[in-house]
Amino acid sequence: MAEAPQPLTPLPPPRPPFDRERFVFKTLAVVISAQLLVYGLAAGICGQRSMAGRAVGQVCPGTLEQLQGGFDSTLNLLLALLGGAAISRVGPPP
Repeated sequence: MAEAPQPLTPLPPPRPPFDRERFVFKTLAVVISAQLLVYGLAAGICGQRSMAGRAVGQVCPGTLEQLQGGFDSTLNLLLALLGGAAISRVGPPP
């Protein structure tokens, strides 16, 4: 006896192409949010130390300067990636 043919299973819908700009924006939003969180935490700890009358020393100013430098680097990266994405969309002149 021959077996009945198996019913065909429908193929899953095709996945949309990878969206680079959306990935870059989401990644940068996470990075910037994390940096702001760390910056706020460092500023809060330094403020709490100074309010308690403890010696703040050179740790807090140095930490805040390093965090500011990291934040500036991230913003420069954002501008470079957005510029690169804009250039890649523009084709060569005819």
